[in-house]
Amino acid sequence: MKKILLLVSGFTLLFGAAYAGADNDFVPYYKYRIWLKDKGSKVERQLRHPEKFLSERALERRARQGVGVDATDVPVNPKYIAEIESEGLSVILRSKWNNTVVVQCEDTTLLQRIECLPFVKKVEQVARYRKPVDYCEKERASTPLPVAENPKGKDFYGRGQGHINKLNGVALHDAGYRGKGVVIAVLDGGFNNQDRIDFVSGERILGTMNYVAPDVSVYDMKADHGLTVASCMMANEPNVMVGTAPEASYWLMVTEDNTSEQPVEEDYWAAAVEFADSVGVDIINSSLGYESFGEPRVAIPSWERDGRTHLISRSASMMAAKGMILCNGAGNSGEGILTTIVVPADSDNVLAVGAVAKMVDGDRNKKSETALDKDTDVLFFSSRGGSYDGRIKPDVLSEALNGVGNDGKVQFKVGTSFSTPVLCGMVACLWQALPNLTAFEIMDIIRRSGSKADDPNNIWGYGVPDFQKALQMGKELE
Repeated sequence: MKKILLLVSGFTLLFGAAYAGADNDFVPYYKYRIWLKDKGSKVERQLRHPEKFLSERALERRARQGVGVDATDVPVNPKYIAEIESEGLSVILRSKWNNTVVVQCEDTTLLQRIECLPFVKKVEQVARYRKPVDYCEKERASTPLPVAENPKGKDFYGRGQGHINKLNGVALHDAGYRGKGVVIAVLDGGFNNQDRIDFVSGERILGTMNYVAPDVSVYDMKADHGLTVASCMMANEPNVMVGTAPEASYWLMVTEDNTSEQPVEEDYWAAAVEFADSVGVDIINSSLGYESFGEPRVAIPSWERDGRTHLISRSASMMAAKGMILCNGAGNSGEGILTTIVVPADSDNVLAVGAVAKMVDGDRNKKSETALDKDTDVLFFSSRGGSYDGRIKPDVLSEALNGVGNDGKVQFKVGTSFSTPVLCGMVACLWQALPNLTAFEIMDIIRRSGSKADDPNNIWGYGVPDFQKALQMGKELE
């Protein structure tokens, strides 16, 4: 089941609309992942010139954290790509960290020749399309949406007040740490109309990428989940909604295909993460996760949720060693016999984020195994862990109850999809305050500042972080 949406009915409508009225002349096509054995004989030479494949900002981020450049950073061998394409296939994606490429074709017999190439390790199908898909909202308006339609409240943070209060983040903002100078990439399924909403757009958006439908603007995608996620961090309209990182800079990237659930989405995600690394992104927010795929594959068994088995999880587990932090939703599958943590939240050295909320008065006197304190409880849908190999998951918890929709209005929203960016924005503020700490150190102090840090478990992880406390811990390390 797709993890970015809580409402199954909404997904069903999108799915049905995408395939309605399919062209009878449509030719089915396929996508295959090709695993390569090596990168050729020039890797050492290429490593002497990392500026050819990593930006100045990316290299500065690594140097600041003492992170080197290694063979995984070297691009996929272009000669291999040329030879694959000479067989009549189109290479549409590549992952240097995993040394893979993804090809698209109509004639699957071409893959038989590819499997015989000396540099090819393995070939596997990752998607098939039987009917045409329309991702684009073709008649989208371009005029700005008025902020005035959102009623103003008495609190400065408006509908975001509870979010930042739960994480004790106001003190960081008051000290001037609002994310300035930190770059966040948001990987999601669509940012419909975000460019029309002034308080979640503008110069803070450094660029956009669409890996699912490269010819479609991220703002023209029919899905707006990414907009709502991003708004939890970047909204900046006092008394209406102020997010947790209103002064950070952002990349908006579409990696989630809302019309189907296929393994190629792991490749979209991996390609986006590598691009983010190359342009110097500091933190990635991914309110995406996978627990099953449609044809040609089925459910992801719990024993594969170990941070290593899936391509997406391997990529995620490498990020901290590249100097980046991943905040990823833990999933919305609640309790289960075995772990319900989705991939890539199962990965090593990431922050898998679960969801909490304030209990209503009638619930406060009830004994709950999941209660963090007298006011806060883990929400029923928030995925439980840990990872299959025994690591604590989720890592931390956060609250999110509001976000901006594609009509420009602040709406009630709940899910680990939204708890994740609330937490992610505060991570940006903390890192702005402690720029000399590494990704590993920042994640460590966030966990240690959690309300359950002394007794973590696989329901609440390390608990709800206290970012003022984390700031003090960090200053002791500098």
